[in-house]
Amino acid sequence: MGNRQAVTSRILNHPTLGSIKITMRASASRFSARWKDDIVHLTIPPGCTAEELMRAIETLAPRLLKKKPELVYREGDIIDIAGIKAVISRQRVKPDRILGTMRDGMVYLEVGEGIDLNSREATRTISNLLCRIAETDAPELLLPRAMELAREIGVSPAAWRIMRGFRTLGKCTSQRVIHLSYVIAFLPQELRDYIVWHELAHLSEMSHSPRFHAICDSYCGGSEKELIAKLRAHKWPIIRK
Repeated sequence: MGNRQAVTSRILNHPTLGSIKITMRASASRFSARWKDDIVHLTIPPGCTAEELMRAIETLAPRLLKKKPELVYREGDIIDIAGIKAVISRQRVKPDRILGTMRDGMVYLEVGEGIDLNSREATRTISNLLCRIAETDAPELLLPRAMELAREIGVSPAAWRIMRGFRTLGKCTSQRVIHLSYVIAFLPQELRDYIVWHELAHLSEMSHSPRFHAICDSYCGGSEKELIAKLRAHKWPIIRK
């Protein structure tokens, strides 16, 4: 038996996974790990030994590597933000900066020639800029269409709100207020509509019961399962934190 002393929160550098943030939680009964902002976040149970920790990491590594984010921006990439086109380009004026400009209704993120586009720092900076654009314009980009969909099916939320959320894309409160995450602006139209339909269905059924799915499927024109599959397979053009 190894030393049962608890492993404290720390950062571990792994040869293939890179940085791993290890957090011990008193309520944890098992090891769990996920990617967040290009870093593996590993939750461990109390009393975990160093040997148990390393065994868990090696067990989880193959699955984590398959799901490792591989987002890299290239010169000429065009990212759609609910109809706004954001173009990645290069500039020489300020080689160590990423500049944002708007011309002819398009956003240009101009990356200085001194910046390595393949670097994780460049990826994070560009992702953050894209998110800032989406969050700023989200009410105009998302709410008119959401309200239109609600009118088409004859339901009326008490209010609409834009929220910050990279994992929770939408929610409906018991007060009948629907919140939409600004990041759904990075989804194609049919998936943005699905998120709205999903939340509108919660106005009739708060739980994810068979009745809820029947309502949601009717709103989706019978394509709820297909849209769920597409959403799960969607490759996001931003880092989902």
